[in-house]
Amino acid sequence: MEHRLSLLVPLAFGAVFGLAAGLAGAPVLVALCLTLPMALTLAWADVLRRRAGLVSVAGGWVLAVLLVLTSLAILAVLGFPAVGSGALMLAALLAPYVRRRRPRSPQSSSPSASSSSLVMLLALAALPLAFWGESLWSASAGIAGGGPQRIWQDWYFHGVLIDMLGQGGLHPVHDLRGVGLPLAPYHYLGYGLVGWLSALGGARGIDLAFVIWWPLGMLLLLAAASEWVFRLRPERPWLALALPLTLFWPDAAGLGSGQTFLGWHWLQTISPGSLYGCAVALLLASWLHGRRQDPAARPVWSLLVLLAGLAVAMLFKAQIILLAGPVLLFWWALTLPGPAFRRGMIVTGLTLLALLVLLWLPLPGLPLIHLGGGGWREYWPDLLFLQAPGWLAGLRAPALAPIVILVGTLGWMVLGILAWPRAPRAVRVWMLLVLGGYLLFALGLDLDKRGSAGTPEELQHRPLVWVLPMWWLTTAPFLVPSSDRPQGRRGWGLAAVLLVLVVGCVAGIRLGPEIQRGPAKIDGRPALPKGLVEAAAHIRQHARPGDVCQGADADPGFRLTALAACTPYWIGFNLHPRSSAAVRVRADEWQRMAALPPPERLEALRRAGIRWYSAGPLSMVDGSPFAPDDPRLPMEPAFRSGDAYVVYQLLP
Repeated sequence: MEHRLSLLVPLAFGAVFGLAAGLAGAPVLVALCLTLPMALTLAWADVLRRRAGLVSVAGGWVLAVLLVLTSLAILAVLGFPAVGSGALMLAALLAPYVRRRRPRSPQSSSPSASSSSLVMLLALAALPLAFWGESLWSASAGIAGGGPQRIWQDWYFHGVLIDMLGQGGLHPVHDLRGVGLPLAPYHYLGYGLVGWLSALGGARGIDLAFVIWWPLGMLLLLAAASEWVFRLRPERPWLALALPLTLFWPDAAGLGSGQTFLGWHWLQTISPGSLYGCAVALLLASWLHGRRQDPAARPVWSLLVLLAGLAVAMLFKAQIILLAGPVLLFWWALTLPGPAFRRGMIVTGLTLLALLVLLWLPLPGLPLIHLGGGGWREYWPDLLFLQAPGWLAGLRAPALAPIVILVGTLGWMVLGILAWPRAPRAVRVWMLLVLGGYLLFALGLDLDKRGSAGTPEELQHRPLVWVLPMWWLTTAPFLVPSSDRPQGRRGWGLAAVLLVLVVGCVAGIRLGPEIQRGPAKIDGRPALPKGLVEAAAHIRQHARPGDVCQGADADPGFRLTALAACTPYWIGFNLHPRSSAAVRVRADEWQRMAALPPPERLEALRRAGIRWYSAGPLSMVDGSPFAPDDPRLPMEPAFRSGDAYVVYQLLP
């Protein structure tokens, strides 16, 4: 009976996640399906905590979620049915309770007792999360109405990627630009859960990205932050609850710096994959610090595990790990126990290897990592161009670039430097590595203009999503002085948590609705034509599973494909000299078809297996005033909107 009751705790935990997703707008079936993986993560959280050497159930839960995401993504890539993946998760959930026949050991605790701090953290985080995510909760309704949008344009890309994983049972998982193309290297693991929910629940990927992918990433970051803070200050457990919630406080951009491009809240909202990379990096940092404190730990074994963890973490968010990885490796070397000579030799070896990569050896398949000062020459002028009126506007001298980047990123969190006198040596080393590594990437690395999946400044810019929480969560615990007096400790801790929560909620109410506005000089939220929405809705309503669709303009913004949740033949996005041969061939095939006279074009589209073809007066994504030709076909449209969008059904 005790084991059956203990199973109810993770099931209730999962049901709460399902209920929250339903309240945020997820379909009922999706909300019900979400219960299973989230119950599984709590059921295994404490076991994974103990086996991995983590210090809190929050850390164990993060590890469990990451393992579930990884497993689901791999199964989707292999074409494993979503129902089969669900059966495997159900078996993993029940296995410990079926096998348990002997009494619980004295040192073990019940799931409800061991997970109480995690549940409290997630429950408290739900309120500011609701306010900060307001632009996402209302996004599906805004899309349905067309017109001006409050979401950043990248959400359509994420929606297509989720649909691609969800349709792995119908088409082999492919480059998201076209069915049948070889899968391109990308950080797919963070999409595993929403891809599975898309396959099982039939929801559009873009809707799942709004109501599940982003909030889960935020909760993972907060739980990993709690693990890290508790590792640093275990004698102050309330800090592990209060400090993660300070991430809901306004950043420098929210306080009027005028440098929105360095805004943490904006960037993590429009690029939620970074949150998953941050959670992995925080977890690895906590594990490594725990190994350093363990006199029985073997440094070589720690290094091997760290390298393996970083390799997997690259598939969550490469731009985060490309900075966090080297920083963690140098931290491991600089804090090695034993003779100083051995430590110096290892640090020297790592430094020479880093210089080899930075100066002469480009890493294949990754963004350009070359130390040539390009950030100072090009990224810094870009920041000045994007600077809006604010308290950073007057700092434009090149010598001030490091100050502007640090203050524009960290804002009031630069106060963490005051923790230096109280911080242990290992933490001081870590503080220097985090800030030094960030500035090296931002100002030292050249921009990648070779053509890739990302933007030229991605290694200068994206790591700030990790740098801000890593810096603050490392330094803030040591701003609180040590004390041997237990009187009043619990009361002060409770008051601090409530204060942090109130400030986070007020900030979310004020900044959340327009957090995706971004820099004023970047038009990242193009209006959505009503006819495009209606055309996509017609395709989605009438399409059969596995149907292939195509936009007449090749849908470079992913909008038709994401809104119709269909499999594309070709999306004309990011074609560059380094694109694979298969991608270039597909692009050439599409150009040839588009240039044919309408009767021949119709036959070519049918031979390509395209069932749905949409055309309309679409303006280019880059804002060009020149609309593409109106490529009508010599047949009656299956749908025609009031603003000249049409949909053709090419195959029965």
